[in-house]
Amino acid sequence: MKKINYINIGFTKNIIICIYDLLLLFSTLFFFTLPLMVFSNGEGIGQNIFYQLYLLSIIITYYLWFWMKHNQTLGMKSWKSYIVNKDNGKELLISQCLIRIFIALIGGHLFLLFYKESLQDILSKTKLVKL
Repeated sequence: MKKINYINIGFTKNIIICIYDLLLLFSTLFFFTLPLMVFSNGEGIGQNIFYQLYLLSIIITYYLWFWMKHNQTLGMKSWKSYIVNKDNGKELLISQCLIRIFIALIGGHLFLLFYKESLQDILSKTKLVKL
């Protein structure tokens, strides 16, 4: 099998994409929280475990949808980059996407300070590349 060479997007672009996606994700979470605030009469719902699981499911759905359908989130699309499977260069597996999400949630991007790849890229066998 032929090994495919991809061009890394670099540290700065990777962080900018993360910030852009976080802003979009925050907007999405805000939008989906508004109905809950209306039904709870504005009472605090932040400490409710069901609310936290609800937000986590939105985060997972957001990334799974974009990575599985388009190989890029809106932030990646804006910066002309996408995510590929290192093994075959084709579509991602659900397991790879889930690994990426959960490792990113615990700070996998900190590896970018010391290595050329983030921890979620290494463990999920994926790579962010230029379009």
